[in-house]
Amino acid sequence: MTDTKLVNLKLGAKLGDGGQGKVFELAGDRSRVLKQYHNAADPSLSVASLEALIAMRGKLTFTGRPVDRWAAWPSAVVRSDSYVVGFLMPRVPVDFTFEAHGRRRLSELGVLLAKTSNPLFAGISLPNIDERIAILRNLAGAVSVLHEHRIVFGDLSFANILWARTPEPRIMLIDCDGMRLEGMPAVLPQAETGDWEDPLAAPGILPTFDRDCYKLALAVMRILGRQTDCRPTELADIAFEGVEKTIEQRVRVLLEQAAGPEGTRPSARAWEAALSDRVTVPVQVGARRTIAAPGPKPQLLGNSERKFRPVTPPKR
Repeated sequence: MTDTKLVNLKLGAKLGDGGQGKVFELAGDRSRVLKQYHNAADPSLSVASLEALIAMRGKLTFTGRPVDRWAAWPSAVVRSDSYVVGFLMPRVPVDFTFEAHGRRRLSELGVLLAKTSNPLFAGISLPNIDERIAILRNLAGAVSVLHEHRIVFGDLSFANILWARTPEPRIMLIDCDGMRLEGMPAVLPQAETGDWEDPLAAPGILPTFDRDCYKLALAVMRILGRQTDCRPTELADIAFEGVEKTIEQRVRVLLEQAAGPEGTRPSARAWEAALSDRVTVPVQVGARRTIAAPGPKPQLLGNSERKFRPVTPPKR
């Protein structure tokens, strides 16, 4: 386990200030940043859970890429005297940011719903429908990797997912210390972004894989349906403009399932397949999957302070 002493770090500009901590750049190191917790003495801070996430870093790969390429994953515990005060993580590459009015901002997933008439987004080249589908497919694949390693995402929402168009459409996950390994508590009590809660989740229960899958369904529906707060129960009212018919049919089938009871929601892997141009045949868990020959395929942090959305911690 790699530990670093706070006294040995030379902090640069503050890049963000959220509910749990502040993010600082490191002088002389453009590849990493520090997340420093507001209250290192908080009794709910689980150092064991943070160390467990760091230990997973070398095991998480997606499409042949190490986790640092698709997630701002904790890489080292930072200590001051007897306290763990934060951790180091990769700096978000500039590809996952955009410039507006002279400031560099994070390309959060919700930006895909932006109206080009909004002065904030004037001049920004937003992804076309095929790129949006590729971004969502990439998200589903990343969530699937987390689940296969028994990691619950938790606060899956627009604010914790970044996107890039070049050199290929893809995502990067942030606030990764909000995730947790199955059977362990979160580093700090997990919160949920408003309008992303699972209406069928039992009150006071920690986030689950099934709840992640419900939120993934929300992300797909909201990005492809161009609505900020729609739900699978409102599927009949949503139009997926520009989405190829076979993909739209598969998406609608999975959204109908996502509206069902806990334990029946489509998996992240099912979403990855549904958003692919490959034709797949659904199979039961444990059976072999049949895939037809594929058709031709179509073609950390920025320099400004991040703005955070309010979240509500779970009731205890």
